[in-house]
Amino acid sequence: MDILTPQQPKTKRQRAILSLIAARPIHSQDELTALLEQQGYDVTQATVSRDIKELGLLKVALKGGHGGAFKYIEPTVGPAFSSRLHRVVSEVVVAARSSLNQIVLRTHPGTAMMLAAAIDGADWPEILGTIGGDDTVLVICEKPETTPMIKQRFEDMRGEH
Repeated sequence: MDILTPQQPKTKRQRAILSLIAARPIHSQDELTALLEQQGYDVTQATVSRDIKELGLLKVALKGGHGGAFKYIEPTVGPAFSSRLHRVVSEVVVAARSSLNQIVLRTHPGTAMMLAAAIDGADWPEILGTIGGDDTVLVICEKPETTPMIKQRFEDMRGEH
């Protein structure tokens, strides 16, 4: 007889969450909860919320989607992304401009604070800090001479050339 530790059902459930978000866009915690219940998991919205946080899932705007269409993604999916920051920049940044020691990154609505947190978490020594609004992040560079290089990093992560 197999004895399940408390960690095993959680691990299995979290693997199911990753499979679900990889298979189709999941737009809300309620939708994810319902899909897990269809697969036989006895979950609450609070459990799903904790799983999302532990897995580090990101909620991003659908490409080309306007009017608040979002989906959950895994932050480090695929070998093309070297970091969480790279993944977030490639998914949410729509434009980058700079002046002196500041860079303004425009994002899809509702994603700027997530991007600011990812930039802060990357702990680049050239960046003093960020301010994230709804669809704009202000990046403050330590020295004006490093600003073009930092802006170029963001553009490279977006796939611009």
